[in-house]
Amino acid sequence: MSTFLSDDILKAWHRFLQEVELAKNYHMPYLLNGFGGTFRNPLLDYLLPSLLYVKITAILDEALIFFIDHRGFTVPKKYKKSLHGRIEFLKDQGLVANYSALHGIRDCRNLLAHEVSATTTWENLDADLDTIENELQHFGFVDNRPDYKYFGERSAMRGCDEPGIAFVQDFRGLNAMIA
Repeated sequence: MSTFLSDDILKAWHRFLQEVELAKNYHMPYLLNGFGGTFRNPLLDYLLPSLLYVKITAILDEALIFFIDHRGFTVPKKYKKSLHGRIEFLKDQGLVANYSALHGIRDCRNLLAHEVSATTTWENLDADLDTIENELQHFGFVDNRPDYKYFGERSAMRGCDEPGIAFVQDFRGLNAMIA
């Protein structure tokens, strides 16, 4: 039985969407330093989509567990207690909106988790994020996606009373906001 609640899935989903926005804009805080430009880091662009992909698939799996439990379904033993088994069971109940895409997402997650050289891209993450969002909407967990936008600001320099520190500056708002 899932320890998640429907509200937990919604909160996890919104937090994930914010994390994606932050991760895609990891280079933006450097603009606040006044050096005039930002640069994408190929290593981060290689790692971040894969890490986020594993997380989004975990959210999908928790949502399916909750949905099955909440509906009071008894899953026969012929279905594995895995994401694969849950997708198959819900497909056989006629409740999955995009069966083949969900298995594709599961397959990609498995590659990322078990194959040393596996990776994914921001584009693949975005496409599969849309698929998972459609499925979560189909199951009634989420509504239309809020429009999250990245922003940041810094304060002016000011004196500091702390020994050995002449000036300080505050950086705030380095997160995603609903536009």
